[in-house]
Amino acid sequence: MVLALDAMNVLQDSLSELIRRTSAEIPDDVHKAIVDSLEQEKKGTIAESAMKIIEQNIALAKNKSQPICQDTGSIIFYVNCPTGFDHLGFEQAAQEAVKAATKKGFLRQNSVDSITGKNDGTNLGPGSPTIHFHQHRAPEVSVRLVLKGGGCENVGAQYSLPNEKLKADRDLDGCRKVILDAVL
Repeated sequence: MVLALDAMNVLQDSLSELIRRTSAEIPDDVHKAIVDSLEQEKKGTIAESAMKIIEQNIALAKNKSQPICQDTGSIIFYVNCPTGFDHLGFEQAAQEAVKAATKKGFLRQNSVDSITGKNDGTNLGPGSPTIHFHQHRAPEVSVRLVLKGGGCENVGAQYSLPNEKLKADRDLDGCRKVILDAVL
């Protein structure tokens, strides 16, 4: 199943819109949770101020179709497709969509060649974007996108229970202690 030129253009436009929405909008339930949290904060506190800034950033990002986060990160497509789907055609459309989305400002220009240290401003290169194909027997194609910024990778901790230093046993209270220690 080779993608015709018209289908390729439609796919590229759809992928560009997926990139824009993923970068600039958050799901309604997440937005509602943030608004609810803002309403519960004490007036005049630093926490209220921070929540207001987050709320304003969400609105600005959506209205201007600009990234919510400064690190739009690794671009990872998950494609569910029928057997025989044109993977190379999809990859080409995805690369063009990423290039166009970067030029329009939907993505930050943050892909750097790990050997040369150069940034060509396209977010393309070896392994970017990453595309995972999963074949199925249904005729439709569905695409999900994850923009995975570096911050989601570089925070974490590992503990073994029991932990004598924290006086944490192998129970729920012990789990709470190590989680709080990791957060602190």
